[in-house]
Amino acid sequence: MQQVSKLCKNCDHALTGKFCSNCGQKANIHRIDLKHLIHEFFHALTHFDRGFFYTAKEMIIRPGNAIREYLEGKRISHPSPIVMLLIVGGLCSLVYYQFELKLITLFKISELDAGFKGIDSKFFAALYIVYSLIFSLCDSIIFRYKNYRFGEYFILNVFISNQVCLFQICLVPLWLVGREYGINNYFRILIGIGYIVYFIFVRYQFFEVKNDNLSKRKLILEGIVFFLLFFAFSWKTISQFL
Repeated sequence: MQQVSKLCKNCDHALTGKFCSNCGQKANIHRIDLKHLIHEFFHALTHFDRGFFYTAKEMIIRPGNAIREYLEGKRISHPSPIVMLLIVGGLCSLVYYQFELKLITLFKISELDAGFKGIDSKFFAALYIVYSLIFSLCDSIIFRYKNYRFGEYFILNVFISNQVCLFQICLVPLWLVGREYGINNYFRILIGIGYIVYFIFVRYQFFEVKNDNLSKRKLILEGIVFFLLFFAFSWKTISQFL
């Protein structure tokens, strides 16, 4: 049954259109039944998809610019980055767990042994939230002269984490083939370095480094820190080639 009230059902504010001008709730209220639940489910999926694919494209073509514009207020075309990370991270966990793969991260290049279902494959979203916090702290220290708050740096790194999770999903066929031929160690090193290059590229755009010599030096410093961390935590794998 559909009910149309002259007062908002949520806050009792007078209604003058399709939405309450006080709290934003819809004027047309439906009773919740199976049809309503199915409609809401597909409505959520289609609306998330529309923003999801747009964000994924922007994070390939112009990631730093897109994130900066999001922080400045252009948000209608993007899903919530944190919600997106929970969904994409959950999908990553499902795929990697089912194929018995361990994820590759900036801080740890794990063995991709068949038959191993590691804890890090189960909690992509939680792990990347932790990484986002660590990188945000690094950004806050190195780029402290920029007019950004810690929370904004966190959103920057959550956007990056979303895209890295998508890359991880796309790489599953490569890992499966590489595992079959025993060449995954080569892939790990190359892709790990590729992730770092992507992190730096995003920041290059985000901080508009092109004409800012101080930011260039700071970005080089941060890049060196990332590479040192990468090699420190990946030394066991890298040493196999020496």
